[in-house]
Amino acid sequence: MSENCYPTIIAILCSTLTILSFPCFLTQVLAQSPPFAQQEIIDEVGQWIDLNTKKLTRDGDRNTDIVSVDYSSNGTTFDAVLWLLFPFREIPSRENVNYGMFVDADFNSRTGFGGIDYQIEIRWNNVSKKWDKVIESWSPYGETRVVENKSDYKGFYENGKNYVLISADLGHILSPEKYKALFYAEARKNSSYKSDYTRWVAVPPLQLVLSASPNSLEITKGDHKSIEVRVNSTQGYEPTVNVYTLNHSRDIGFNFAYNTLRIPSYGMSSAPLTVNVSKDALAGPYTLFIFANSTFPPEELLKPRTEISASNFRSSIPTENIVTQSSMLVTVKDPPDFLESISIGWDKLGGPIGFVYGIIAGISPWLYVRFKKIIKEKKKTRSKSSKAP
Repeated sequence: MSENCYPTIIAILCSTLTILSFPCFLTQVLAQSPPFAQQEIIDEVGQWIDLNTKKLTRDGDRNTDIVSVDYSSNGTTFDAVLWLLFPFREIPSRENVNYGMFVDADFNSRTGFGGIDYQIEIRWNNVSKKWDKVIESWSPYGETRVVENKSDYKGFYENGKNYVLISADLGHILSPEKYKALFYAEARKNSSYKSDYTRWVAVPPLQLVLSASPNSLEITKGDHKSIEVRVNSTQGYEPTVNVYTLNHSRDIGFNFAYNTLRIPSYGMSSAPLTVNVSKDALAGPYTLFIFANSTFPPEELLKPRTEISASNFRSSIPTENIVTQSSMLVTVKDPPDFLESISIGWDKLGGPIGFVYGIIAGISPWLYVRFKKIIKEKKKTRSKSSKAP
């Protein structure tokens, strides 16, 4: 084989390797979670949950009291800032102190431990006197598998500052297209963990669009009409949505046939709304405000630890909650007087009468010719009869 053939062979091998590696490269490119700009949630101050009694308590460690959380993602990593009411302690006063987040990676309460598939936690190691970062996946029975374990973890705080940084490589949790996250801080106190949980948040953030069809309505005093209220949500989520109205007139009533909707995965549902106007209502325009309040059912938040019973406990954790609103114009009109009633009746009859008249007008020439022919034939018949002997 000549030396001139070597460049050609090398080029063929490189092309083959590129083609073989392309599916892997494509998988890595496609396996990316949705990026989103910074979001913020506010958490109630001075409130923890006692995981032994499963009740709210104010007897928590003050360095684990979350005030708010800022979170964002570039599609590859998830970053959150847990803002605390009191400064973070590099060496905590308790033996067990943890900061972290739970992840429901598929919006399915039947997978993971009561819906929770992963836990990302920064925990104090009371033996090494250092902080560790652990990522664990959870089974439906509360068993855990360590995905990542970093000992002597640093760079997530500034001593004396009121925040903790939680960062996660989304590749470690299979880069979900949509997921839910919940943040927490806790410390073991009096033989029980006192945990401060935030509400669940959806990624990407849930969006609701509320509309009415028709978006304006004319109605007479003493009458009632029905409209359709539609709710559209981000596809893939299945939130429960409560719809309700607000108006400032006692003479106008608004009643939903049903006001609780479970939005299917394709993202749209509707409910009929009946508008009732009393005879004493004042004529004129009224603005109706329609609201939609969405929530996600809470997950089970029992950690799979030996000292905690794995019962079907659903805590009073705040749920993901998004409120949106829309408005429509309702114009109340006075009942028509006698002449107007006749005019309205004639307008309603005008169409059918005009239709019948059109048919008659259309066939009149044909009828005329037909009758003329019949009369002519009868005259001929009579003429023949009279001439006969």
